[in-house]
Amino acid sequence: MVDRQGRSELHYCAIEGTAEQARALLAAGQDPNLADRDGFAPLHAAAQQGNLAVAEVLLEAGAIVDAVNKYGNTPLFVAVFNSRGRGDVIQILRQRGADPRRANASGQTPVGLARLIANYEVRQFFDDLE
Repeated sequence: MVDRQGRSELHYCAIEGTAEQARALLAAGQDPNLADRDGFAPLHAAAQQGNLAVAEVLLEAGAIVDAVNKYGNTPLFVAVFNSRGRGDVIQILRQRGADPRRANASGQTPVGLARLIANYEVRQFFDDLE
């Protein structure tokens, strides 16, 4: 079941839920890759909120690490954009193979955005690309 925006309970769990809640929803049959009307999958939501625990559960359940929304943004791009100085979700996405050079619809990449915002806490996760 989804709401008018096409979001499932798993989307909302990714925003403000726990790993245990995410596991229960996945066990009940929720799809970790179900995108809402704007193409945001639960992993995008977890990345946006910095919800590391749920992001890890989603990745373990087969969430597509480089899923793109209607703007071409991947969860890694969303994590960089919304990092608020924290990089734990960025780190796990990179470890799981997220492409830091995948451009969105505007031609911006996660690594390019990290350099643009010039926040050390974010940029350090891309030092291997210098």
